[in-house]
Amino acid sequence: MTTIAVAVVLRHGWVLVGRRASDASDAAGLDEFPGGKVEPGESPAAAAARECLEETGLAVRIDGLVDRAAGTARSGPLDILFFAATPLDDRVAPLAPFAWWPIEALDAGRFPPANARLIARLAQGGS
Repeated sequence: MTTIAVAVVLRHGWVLVGRRASDASDAAGLDEFPGGKVEPGESPAAAAARECLEETGLAVRIDGLVDRAAGTARSGPLDILFFAATPLDDRVAPLAPFAWWPIEALDAGRFPPANARLIARLAQGGS
């Protein structure tokens, strides 16, 4: 089982979303929140912040665990931990392919199935 930590970065009714490369080994071409594998000795919250900085260029404060889901990758089963996060500096623009999406636009995205419950909660005004 691989643990994946995801940063759900929220800012004034917008959420940070990117699109995976069309040749990615897993979830190719799907939309995603920044995140990745938890490294040995790393807490999941620290991994979510690290992955967000590496993928988007945004430093974030992790505000807490908001959801957990099971998923599957080519390498096997995934335990996916979703953390609410806030950017430390609102003036920093995210690196491509990440961009700010209005929360109400999430339903139009193409996300992996493990994201469905979280997206429904966000659309209903929860985090």
